[in-house]
Amino acid sequence: MLKFPLLSFVVTSYNYSKYIEDTLNSIIHQTYKNIELIVVDDGSTDNSAEIIERFIQFNQDMRISFVRHETTLGQFSSMIDGLKLAQGVFVAFIDSDDILSENYAEVHVRTHLSMSTSFTTSQIIEIDENNQIHTINSIYAPNYQNNIEIKTLDDMLSINPDKVEYKEIGKKKFGGWYWAPNSSAVYRKSAIDIMLNYKSPENWQVCPDKFLFNFAHLVGGSTMIEAPLLAYRRHLSNAGEDNYICGNKKYHSDKRFGINVKNNIKIRPETIKFIFENRQIFKEKFGTRGYINMLLKVMFN
Repeated sequence: MLKFPLLSFVVTSYNYSKYIEDTLNSIIHQTYKNIELIVVDDGSTDNSAEIIERFIQFNQDMRISFVRHETTLGQFSSMIDGLKLAQGVFVAFIDSDDILSENYAEVHVRTHLSMSTSFTTSQIIEIDENNQIHTINSIYAPNYQNNIEIKTLDDMLSINPDKVEYKEIGKKKFGGWYWAPNSSAVYRKSAIDIMLNYKSPENWQVCPDKFLFNFAHLVGGSTMIEAPLLAYRRHLSNAGEDNYICGNKKYHSDKRFGINVKNNIKIRPETIKFIFENRQIFKEKFGTRGYINMLLKVMFN
C-alpha cells in the first residue's frame, strides 16, 4: 500500500516564550497528519523550556521530541541537531515566533510530489507581536505573486489547496536572496542531510536560512508556492528585523543591514570550504561531475 510521506517539523527555540505555544499549536493542528515535531531549545533563559514541556504533556498522542541545549550554540546548531533526529522524507525548520496556516504541510507536500526540487518556499503574511496582520505582500518574499483571492481575514490562514499555484525558481546567482524567510520552506531531507557533516554551525548563529537556501538551491533548485502559508512575525527582538515598517527595505534597520553584509561576505568562502573539505562525501552523493559543477557554480556564478 502506498504511504503518505512523513514531514518532520524542527522548531528552533530561543527566548520566545511569548510566542512559542502559538507556533507549536499551529503545527499540531495541520490538515496533513503524517508529521512529527522536534523542538530544540537553544539554552533559553526565559520560561520557554517549561512551556514546551507542558505542551508535550498535553499532547502525548503526538510524535514530539525535545532537545535542550545547556548553553546557547546558535540557530544553525539547533537546526542541525533537529535534522539529526528527523525521520521524515521532508523537513521544515520553523522559527518559534511564526505561525503556520492549517494547510501549510498539505500544500508543501503536494507541491513536492508534483515537482522535483530540493525545497519549496511559500508566500507569507506579516504579523506583529500581537498577531495583527500588517501585509500579505511582504518584501521578504521577493518572488511573490499572490494568486489567492482574499475575501476575509480568515482566508489568509485557511488556503484551499486545490487553488494553489506554484512555479520553479530558475537559475539564480549564488549568494542572493530569492525566497521567503526560514519558516516558509520545506526541504527534501535527502537534499540537505549532507549538512550533518558541516563542522562550523557557529558561523551562522543568526539568519542561517540564506546559507541553507542557497546550498539547497545549488543542489536541486527550488519552487515558489504562490499562496501565503506562513504568518511571519516582526517584532522588536527579531534577529533579522527589528521594526514594523513595510516598504523599501533599503531604509530598514542597521541591525539587519549589518547581518546581511556579514552573511554576504562569508557565504561563498564558507560554502567552498564545506564542499572541498567534504569532497569525498560530495563525490559519493552527487558524483565527481556534480561535485565539480557545484564548486564551479559557487566560485563563479
